[in-house]
Amino acid sequence: MMRSIPGRRFAAACLCLALASGPASGPRAEGMTLLEKVDTVRAPADDFTFIAAVTGPDGERLKLSVRVGGRTKSLVRYLEPRRSAGRSLLFIEHNMWVYVPGTRQVLRISPQQRVLGGVASADVARMVFSLDYRLDSVEELAGEGGERRRRLNLSRRSKGAAYARIELLAGGEEARPLEADLFAATGRRRLKTTYFEGYREVLGGWRPTVLRVIDHVKGGGETILEYSDFVLEDTPDAWFQPTYLKRLR
Repeated sequence: MMRSIPGRRFAAACLCLALASGPASGPRAEGMTLLEKVDTVRAPADDFTFIAAVTGPDGERLKLSVRVGGRTKSLVRYLEPRRSAGRSLLFIEHNMWVYVPGTRQVLRISPQQRVLGGVASADVARMVFSLDYRLDSVEELAGEGGERRRRLNLSRRSKGAAYARIELLAGGEEARPLEADLFAATGRRRLKTTYFEGYREVLGGWRPTVLRVIDHVKGGGETILEYSDFVLEDTPDAWFQPTYLKRLR
C-alpha cells in the first residue's frame, strides 16, 4: 500500500532511445518513434522550469515550483500552502528524496508513494515513456473526425518504473498523448487513468497543460494537475544533489 508523503511535483522529459534488443524495424520501430514523439510533446526542452498546481478530490491544493535538468532530473520547491512552503523534492532517474525544513536529514522515498488524492509521485515526476517503458504492440483505432489514433501497449524496462504496464492512447501524426491506463505490478489490475488535456501553445509546441488523474483503487476520485509559466532555463548541476536540498532558499 502506498503511504502519503509531504511531496508533489512534475517533470516530463524527452529522451530518444533505441530498443534494447538492437535496431528495430516495422511496427516496433514506428512505436518507438511514437514514444519519442509523445515525450517531445510533453516536454519543451531538456532544461526548463514551470509552476505546477495540484488539486485533490477533497479540494486540497498545492502550488509548486519545478526545475527540470538533463531530461532525467527534477527539483521541486513547495510554494503553497504556507505550512508546506520550503519543502523540496529531488528526483534523479528512479531515485527520489524529500527534505522538510526544520529536520536534519534528507530522506529517501519511493516514487510510488502516494502524493495527493490518487496521484503518486511518479505520475507527476517521472513518466518518461521512451526511457522507462518497452513497446510491446501498436493498435490502430478509429479516431474522431478521421484523426489517426493509436494505442501503444507498454511494459516497464525495469522494476524502477512505477507501473508494470501502460496502455497509452496517442492522437494525430504528432502523437499527442490523450490518455493512459496504468497497471499494478501484476500487469492486470488497473490502478488509475490519466487524461492529458488543456492543450495550448507552450514554448513552440502544442502541449497538454492539464492532467486529470482518476483513481480506480479509491472509488474514482479525481486529482487535477495544472502546469503554467514554462521557461527555458538551466539549473546548476550542484542543485541536483540530495545534500543541496537543505541549502535551497
